[in-house]
Amino acid sequence: MSHTSQAMIHAALIKTRLQSAPATGEIPTPLDITAVGVVIYEQQNITAAVNAAILKASGCAIVIVWNGWNTLDKNARTPRLTHRYNLCVWSKPVIDAGAYPADQVVESILNRLWQWIPTGAHAYGEVEIKDGGLVPDAKFLKYDLDLLIPISH
Repeated sequence: MSHTSQAMIHAALIKTRLQSAPATGEIPTPLDITAVGVVIYEQQNITAAVNAAILKASGCAIVIVWNGWNTLDKNARTPRLTHRYNLCVWSKPVIDAGAYPADQVVESILNRLWQWIPTGAHAYGEVEIKDGGLVPDAKFLKYDLDLLIPISH
């Protein structure tokens, strides 16, 4: 399986995780983000897809972008890689009544992905959340965060 197709499988797993409510014993989230639109970026017109998602009930959209891979251990006997993703919350700059505050959506994403181990055909390690913050944009309020998913072949 190519890394690109494997990356899209991971992106779909992330999307499913974000669109499911915490189970008993999992970290609760400040907001129920199951209604927030999630867009997996696959070189399409992202602004049109995000605008459509923002117009739905939540007033926000989450965009998942695959940013390639890194080597986990250069001395390993076989290649061990980690896939890099950027998750970006796009919101209207002025939040309408009933819309979700973007910073609370980001906090909810953090809670949903914290110490999460995706399941699938390959052995995945625990998701590692990296840097994030406010992204300058003239039309949207945007927050992003980077995460890594270790994989082994």
